[in-house]
Amino acid sequence: MITVEHLRHDYEGKGNYAVDDISFQVPPGHIFGFLGPSGAGKSTVQNILTGLLPLQEGEATLAGQTVRRLRPVFFNRIGYSFEHPNLFGKLTALENLRFYAGLFAVPTLDPFQLLERVGLGGSAHKRVAQYSKGMKQRLLFVRSIMHRPDILFLDEPESGLDPSTALVIKQMIREERDRGAAVLLTTHNMYAADELCDQVAFMDHGRILAAGSPRQLKLQ
Repeated sequence: MITVEHLRHDYEGKGNYAVDDISFQVPPGHIFGFLGPSGAGKSTVQNILTGLLPLQEGEATLAGQTVRRLRPVFFNRIGYSFEHPNLFGKLTALENLRFYAGLFAVPTLDPFQLLERVGLGGSAHKRVAQYSKGMKQRLLFVRSIMHRPDILFLDEPESGLDPSTALVIKQMIREERDRGAAVLLTTHNMYAADELCDQVAFMDHGRILAAGSPRQLKLQ
């Protein structure tokens, strides 16, 4: 469960809020999508929830634990794939995954099988520095799910992917939802949100302007 109440964040401390008094919940087994243009505040929310930015105002909890004081062991329960890659370029894809698998205190899925599923099996032993943006995006996604997290954060998961690969990734996201994960994703693609999400919030200038199921939002 992800619970956010009256979250606000001001990068400069001058009252210009990148996130301005938003509240929402993502229960287990649901996909919640933030839809909106670049600069709307979507990624800022994810960065706060994953500890990359401090929680300034409001409250946010992951599985009942405040993000203000998450213990390192709790990150075994979280997976995330953000748009800007943080991978080891001198290592191969398989070496990257094995390194990160060693950081988790829980069993992981077979890295090579996951790479094969997203079309990277033939490039598993290739250095990541030689990967295209789309290949890195697929590798980041695999890394985010290989330890079967309870909570999954995805930032523009379909970015840089060809249509056939995007279909595979979307199916794998649904499978994470179906096994009980709470999934929070950001996108600027209404079609992706419509296909994937149980609930969607349209965000702009740091505020949630509308929220509901994709069908409800299309009727508004």
